[in-house]
Amino acid sequence: MVSRRLDDQRYDEIVAQAEGRLPWLCPVWTDHNAHDPGITLLELMAWYKEMQQYQMDQLTPAVQQKLLELAGLRLLPARPARCALEIAPDAPARPAQARLLTPQEALFELAEPIPAGRPRLEKLLVERQGRRVDVGALAADGTPFQPFAFGAEGGESSLLLGFSRRPEGSLRLWFEVRQPEGVRRNPPDSEALPPRTLAWEMAGAGEVAPLADETWALSWSGYVLLPAPDGWQPDEAGLWWLRLRQVEGGCEEQVRLTGVSAGRYQALQQETRAASFTFKVEPAPGQTVRIESALARTAALAVFVRDAAGWRQSAQYEARPTQAGLELTADAAGADAAGADNLMVVCLDPAHQNDLLFDAKGRPGERFFLRLGGQTALAEKLTLMCMTLQRDGSVRPALWRCVGDLSVCGPRDRVFTYDAARETVTFGDGLHGAVVCPGAGVVMVTGLVLSRCGGGNIPADSPLAFQADGAPVRHEAAWGGREAETLAQGRARLLEELSHSRKCLSAADYEQCARQTPGLRLAGARALPGYDPEAPNQRRSAQVCVVVLPAGEGRRPRADRRFLDAVDRQLERRRSICVHTQAVAAQYIPFTVTGRLVAAASAGPEQIRAAVEAFFAPRQERIGAPGRRGELEAALQKLPGVYQVERLELRGLDQRSYRSAAGDLQIPPDGVLALEGIELELRRP
Repeated sequence: MVSRRLDDQRYDEIVAQAEGRLPWLCPVWTDHNAHDPGITLLELMAWYKEMQQYQMDQLTPAVQQKLLELAGLRLLPARPARCALEIAPDAPARPAQARLLTPQEALFELAEPIPAGRPRLEKLLVERQGRRVDVGALAADGTPFQPFAFGAEGGESSLLLGFSRRPEGSLRLWFEVRQPEGVRRNPPDSEALPPRTLAWEMAGAGEVAPLADETWALSWSGYVLLPAPDGWQPDEAGLWWLRLRQVEGGCEEQVRLTGVSAGRYQALQQETRAASFTFKVEPAPGQTVRIESALARTAALAVFVRDAAGWRQSAQYEARPTQAGLELTADAAGADAAGADNLMVVCLDPAHQNDLLFDAKGRPGERFFLRLGGQTALAEKLTLMCMTLQRDGSVRPALWRCVGDLSVCGPRDRVFTYDAARETVTFGDGLHGAVVCPGAGVVMVTGLVLSRCGGGNIPADSPLAFQADGAPVRHEAAWGGREAETLAQGRARLLEELSHSRKCLSAADYEQCARQTPGLRLAGARALPGYDPEAPNQRRSAQVCVVVLPAGEGRRPRADRRFLDAVDRQLERRRSICVHTQAVAAQYIPFTVTGRLVAAASAGPEQIRAAVEAFFAPRQERIGAPGRRGELEAALQKLPGVYQVERLELRGLDQRSYRSAAGDLQIPPDGVLALEGIELELRRP
């Protein structure tokens, strides 16, 4: 589709067209030369019309972004890379925001503190039928192992983790999960249930519930945060044992682990130059707060107290650096006891302190250069404290926030915009956004985090060490860093979203909707309009039956009730009005294959058997598909060493299938052929 061009006339064409209409509009006007005042006015209007057409034909980036927002799409912001660090149990404690450095001087910061009292994972065992097997060496090498028995095979099984001590707070574990090949799991939503049920038990304390589980019941790698109750007791060898059992395995893939760690912490590729911490304290002198941050230890501080009129800066405080960060005692007399936090501590990086304070002239649209050195400021963490004219006429410090566009802001809105390409912040003009008050040092950056974004995705073999003492640290590859989404990328994402229907109309829509069920892995889904599995010979109007096949393990994965309920919820949200939907599990139709082939000695029976099993493997296109003898003959004929298929027969083993005159095996629309046996006679040429 070609966009319509609005600027399709030049100045000369507009003048000529207007002059051509003069004899019809005004016959008495006969002098059309340039000296005539009327012609001068006509030429002026022609110039104005050409300029208007040019402006109407320009689709500026700001207009494009507004149009995307009207369509419900907002450009994705920049994001720093994330890196997993493996910290040894005997390594020293580190506060949050402790910095790490690569040889290319890419800064990383701890996203969380590393405490001093950390337990060591001493034992990693798999217990099956009372027999324990040590899998610690497998986990150390990254070799996959299966902690739970497959289905009902092997009886009850558990994963046992023995720790050297009980943690001072909660216990946080990292599980490295081997992802299965093939279909990827859909991201879960708030209503989705995990694919399996796990039970966590601590010796002496009984069963505990995880405080947080990023692994989705060990479906992918992530952290699991567990409480450490006082009742958790050690055994005779002095180990604290944690048992993990699979209560219900579900119908999808089995859990495979490649590692378990109690010393993995996260770091972000970012540099914090300014950070603010807020607290709610009593309105009295001598209020002590603690800030767990490496930046706060050496930072230049600015303390603000909020009273009934707003924020005011206070110089009455004492700061004492600690191992975890900073302890600060401030005079909060007169602070407002009601409402939100009333004490704020701003920490400025002393190496960049002069770049975080600005003098303002109080002009509309005032702009400041941040001097970021080519890095990107994360807009969602960028905040300013500016001297602001209050409604009562006083001038007091107030927090200003970053917005994407000033045109939608009012004259009193304390906002500014950030231009990543020019590294500038811009204030309003008094009509759209407030104007900052003039003065020296009236603008203070209270939140500024820089990142290299996509440039922070370093490989796992890149050296990384703490900046404070140069201690090296082992880490995984940094991932997830990205630049801010461009307009072109946003338009492409919008077109991708528009290509997927949010309401189901056709059978293909219902199939796609089922395959997108949050939290599930589906190998296939087939929509059957008008089909009722309870009465297959009767057609039901306004009914859609969706046959689903989970991406499970084993020869015949079958959807369980939990799986079907999730698909039913998804279909209920997307179905058309007055249409009844139902998700059913695909039923397996047993059959056998017999025949005679002419093949060379290199074509063994195992190779041919594997080819037949792969041909009838359960997948999307096999739902409701008959077993066609000709297609199987063609597949066998393509095998190396197979010269001729002399005879081939497909035979069903129950009443749900029948053989047609062409030798094809017909099955119900919600069935999948399940190969029970192969009898092939191989004749050598």
